[in-house]
Amino acid sequence: MSLKVYFKIAASTTIIALLYIHMQMKIFELSYNGKDKEKIIHELNDSNGALSHQILTLKSANNLGNQLLDRDNSLKFMDNERVMKVVTSAKVEKPVWNFFSFLIRG
Repeated sequence: MSLKVYFKIAASTTIIALLYIHMQMKIFELSYNGKDKEKIIHELNDSNGALSHQILTLKSANNLGNQLLDRDNSLKFMDNERVMKVVTSAKVEKPVWNFFSFLIRG
């Protein structure tokens, strides 16, 4: 084998090896970039969940009621003294007739 052919083979093999190494490095770089982006996405999902929880807590009936009561001191929860009681006559009916009356009305 002549020296000229040997250098051509060696040069082409070296170039192919360098191209292969460059492609492998690009593959690893892209995978690391993908992992970093995946980590960012997970962090954003976690913060999104935390923010959703905070929003739902602020929109909850308990929180809105507490804010309303803190803002206006004249408002109070209903107590037993302010509930109207209605006295009716004791009326005894058979449960079967109640069922039939329900069918007639409905």
